[in-house]
Amino acid sequence: MVLPYTDAIQRLVDSLAARIQHSVAVDDERGSLIVCSRHYGDEDQLRIDVVLSRRLPAPVAEYVNSFGIAASATPRSIPAEPSLGLKDRRCYPIRDHGRLLGYLWLIDAHAERFDQVVDDCVVQLAARLRERSLQVTEEEQRRRALVTDLLHGGEGSARAAGDLVDQGLVGAGDEVVVIVAGATTDPEAVASVIADATGRGGRDETSVRALTAAVGDRGVVLVAGRQGAERAAARLAEEVWRGLRQRDAGGGGVFVGVSNAGRLDEAPDLLRQAVLAAFAAAQLPELAPVVSWRDTGVYGPLMIAAMTAPELVVPPQIADLSTGVRTDSLAHTAEVFLDAAGDTAAASERLTIHRTTLYYRLAQIENKTGWDLKNGRDRLTLHLGLKMQRLLNSDIPALLQGEDARRGSS
Repeated sequence: MVLPYTDAIQRLVDSLAARIQHSVAVDDERGSLIVCSRHYGDEDQLRIDVVLSRRLPAPVAEYVNSFGIAASATPRSIPAEPSLGLKDRRCYPIRDHGRLLGYLWLIDAHAERFDQVVDDCVVQLAARLRERSLQVTEEEQRRRALVTDLLHGGEGSARAAGDLVDQGLVGAGDEVVVIVAGATTDPEAVASVIADATGRGGRDETSVRALTAAVGDRGVVLVAGRQGAERAAARLAEEVWRGLRQRDAGGGGVFVGVSNAGRLDEAPDLLRQAVLAAFAAAQLPELAPVVSWRDTGVYGPLMIAAMTAPELVVPPQIADLSTGVRTDSLAHTAEVFLDAAGDTAAASERLTIHRTTLYYRLAQIENKTGWDLKNGRDRLTLHLGLKMQRLLNSDIPALLQGEDARRGSS
């Protein structure tokens, strides 16, 4: 799609290039190429590669960013780096009232001699890039609305799928994967991480698209492509985890779930997989902070069962541990003990209690439930029941039941 104002930006760039007889390129603030003039014999291998891929390779992005171009209000010269295919160049940040909108690039070891004429062009470019930024924001909001409708299910989902295909955002035959961040994360932070990962320094996976949205209070990413969607989703999920962790000033946990790959019309079910995988990552210590649905193992189908028939996986004995004077103590003690694989020394240390106190509590647990903690089957039943009770006490049932109700009313 050619955005409004891109033609105006192209005309400004072509006019400047003809005047100074040097090629000119303009990137957006994330390093993705917007327009480039014809070449005047000054191009290097990097410029050729960027024109083809539309963005900077990660090592080059790291190199040019090391010169402080993102924070600078004045032009910066970037020394040549032959190992990166990069000649000497000069970077002109394009700002509007201090806000970074993009960069203008010249390839020349002495490009500062063009500063005055380039500065005049930069002023005009700032106005056009401001208009472009508003258009990009509006387009992004429309895309997010379509992705949200797609994931909600029902008739609205089918319409959204058709619109996504008609607009060329997703292919009709694409495989899709859903990534979901935990409920404590800001959906806008997820979108920002994805924009960073697929913009400046993003890897070249041009056949795969990543579209962001919010479902409830969760940041969601729809990864779509005819091939490579699973691989791209796994990488982006790790990028989301790392990016959110860096933004997590409170130091709390950051957890991300990833669905299996499926068809576009399966997106609502893939969302459920990703949400439950994120929950498993947060609640099950033995799992990594980034968990795919297939890696939830036995917990996956048990979580589905817990949603449809809680009594099948949460025996009444579990409720007995959550009643009476020691409401949380016995349930928590049992869970910590079982998470430690029955290691009383490790469990007492985690609970910060004496081992004698732990033995006393374990005896109470056996008396209340009627289960023998030396019996593997009883221990498994108790362990799984406690995990499922945690699921049922979380916000996950309300979220998924709300989505089911929305589908039913569509």
